[in-house]
Amino acid sequence: MDEIGAILAARRELGNRDQGAVLATVVHVRGSAYRRPGARMLILPDGRRIGAISGGCLEGDVAKKAWWFTADGRPSVRVYDTSSDEDAVWEFGLGCNGEIQVLLERLSTPAVQESLEFMETCRQSTGGVTAVVIRSQPLSGFSVGDRLHWSPDGGIRGGVPQRWPDLAAHVDETVRERRSRLVGLAGCEVFVEWIAPPQRLVIFGAGHDAIPVASLAKQLGWAVTVVDGRPAYATPARFPLADRVVVMRPENPLSGVAIGKETAVVMMTHNYIQDGRLLREILAARPRYLGMLGPANRADRLLHELGISRESVDVHAPIGLDIGATTPEGIALSIISEIQAELAGRPGMKLRHRRSSIHAPAIEAGTAQGLPLPDAERPVCEIGQLEQA
Repeated sequence: MDEIGAILAARRELGNRDQGAVLATVVHVRGSAYRRPGARMLILPDGRRIGAISGGCLEGDVAKKAWWFTADGRPSVRVYDTSSDEDAVWEFGLGCNGEIQVLLERLSTPAVQESLEFMETCRQSTGGVTAVVIRSQPLSGFSVGDRLHWSPDGGIRGGVPQRWPDLAAHVDETVRERRSRLVGLAGCEVFVEWIAPPQRLVIFGAGHDAIPVASLAKQLGWAVTVVDGRPAYATPARFPLADRVVVMRPENPLSGVAIGKETAVVMMTHNYIQDGRLLREILAARPRYLGMLGPANRADRLLHELGISRESVDVHAPIGLDIGATTPEGIALSIISEIQAELAGRPGMKLRHRRSSIHAPAIEAGTAQGLPLPDAERPVCEIGQLEQA
């Protein structure tokens, strides 16, 4: 299960016993950091943590002090500066060379409950946008934690849109680019976040080699559907982690299978005739990614028999990255890695050969000036004194 899914599941399990639980959200990153804006960690009343906001260097300190920072029930933004060369930074396991802003909120507050309910809705649809104030001037009329939510159907929840001047254009950009951003408005600074639905993966073929593909995809939090025409193979018992297991009907192979423009499709049926029937219909659905198991000449022959030129379609065949995989598990890693690279628009090369930053810089759109965090909100330490804060 992915991070957000695990947090939402924990919230449902807690029910009315969530008093004292704190939700930590990375709302801005400047410089290098392990996690990006939108990363979350839920700190349960018994001290357990679900999710992560760094590579492990901040979680302990944040978890230990989260209840104190939010003791009055109000949200709090903490700033962790890991860019210092001081020995204390390295002593506490930091040194990521960046600044991380973390929003802390009590899980029991109505605003947070509504926000998580909105996330549930987004994950079951095509996504959405949420905006939360992280800094504000005293007379701005805004408070840290104020929110608005934009649903895919155009619905707005959480407040009065007229109070958020000029925000609509930033929301449109966020939806179009599928990227979160920090926005400066009159008297406040707002984290505008794209809430993405889980990546959808459809696997045609329920053989032994499809099991690790489905398993690895679920570890990434993807929504996985497995399709096969053999009832003995297409069973939940063989694919316990899959969201759906569908027995394919020969006369209508895509019946009950949703393939949209953001869907990734893997064909691994090991059945040439069946692949021929499937391929035309899958191509007509125009998925985001289509990969086929087997050598390149097999795919070329299938396309030729359908009267389709290889150059006119984007079919990954043979599927996967060249990592020398020979086992079903290794081949699954190769397949999922290629899909991830394709979805991210990356070449799938070694990071040590990359000449630019690993992560795209955080978007700052007209960041508001003159909005320092109140003294009570800024860590006493600026890192070195974390343990004394």
